[in-house]
Amino acid sequence: MKIFHVADTHIGYSAYSKLDSDGYNQREMDVFSAFSQFVNICLKESPDLVLHSGDLFDTVRPSNRAISFVMGQLLKLSGAGIPIVVISGNHSTPRLRETGSIFKIFEHIEKLYLAYDGRCHNFKFGDLKVHALPHSADKELFDSELNAMKPDSGFTHNIAMLHSGVAGLGVFKMSEFNELVAAGNQLEKGFDYVALGHYHEHCRPTSSAVYSGSTERLGFGEAGQPKGFVKLDLDTGKWKFRELDTRPMLDFRTIDCTDLKANDIFAAVRDSLESANIDGAIVRQRLSGADRGQMGLLDNGAIRKMASDALHYELRGGTIEAGQKIASVDAAFESMEKEFISYIHKIAVEGADPKKIEVLGLEYLQAGGEK
Repeated sequence: MKIFHVADTHIGYSAYSKLDSDGYNQREMDVFSAFSQFVNICLKESPDLVLHSGDLFDTVRPSNRAISFVMGQLLKLSGAGIPIVVISGNHSTPRLRETGSIFKIFEHIEKLYLAYDGRCHNFKFGDLKVHALPHSADKELFDSELNAMKPDSGFTHNIAMLHSGVAGLGVFKMSEFNELVAAGNQLEKGFDYVALGHYHEHCRPTSSAVYSGSTERLGFGEAGQPKGFVKLDLDTGKWKFRELDTRPMLDFRTIDCTDLKANDIFAAVRDSLESANIDGAIVRQRLSGADRGQMGLLDNGAIRKMASDALHYELRGGTIEAGQKIASVDAAFESMEKEFISYIHKIAVEGADPKKIEVLGLEYLQAGGEK
């Protein structure tokens, strides 16, 4: 039995100001393209089953464009007779029950099996049983459901699916405010394979558990990581990673500017740019020990010109895009979510529940990338 395991497609994600020829955010289209590649490979190679381990969408309330795109891709798989199991991840799980789930609109699609209510769902495919545990806004419910999961001896094969971090010999998590983390020993229950989502780097945290990783790079912490999915042969138990064609992301070595003059910093920046092919790439150059005086003396125009082939070029403490100057962003802020939580608990709103405001506000912040 041939199974494809994918996760963290984050449809609807967008970043930077660059638009494509149709006027859409280029990074949003890159994310679309990665998922399209995966679906086209499925159509060509006809797996017996596809497992999507969460964060199909980037937000709880995806845009109409994102919904339409995903609908089209799922209908392609359905039309080809390829069954697909999808669990919800933390990015697409509402924190308030009354919000409702975007996944409800996909329930009519044939061959599509969904788990998005926080509880484990069991799906049967011949002699295989899939135990699909989605993300939950309730940590106690997640732990209870995970602890209750175990292989069914009535089936030849058992696969578990979940969307969470893993803490064991190593810690595999994204440090997001609403993430769940499973203990490594909670996964080692005799399942043939544990299809994980949430952690964006492809890896194997336990003997039977595998993160497929995300299908695109969504931050410089993922620079240099191959992106793709896992192909599993359930009969032999062997699996391998299949890389997708994605936009390059380069994170250059940090330049120590402590004892350098502006001309020396400029030369080091130039050398980094000339050392790699930046055409169409997303590029970051970090500087350490540079003060505002040094930054102010840099030849911004020359740097913009040298970096013009990149989709996005970023200096630590500043960003350069076509027609823009280096903008200093040295102020140290917490993440937007942490800033919001701190603020909401410092003020008093008569007749309002601060906790409910916090939950609802965080949900809107997560959906803030919508167009």
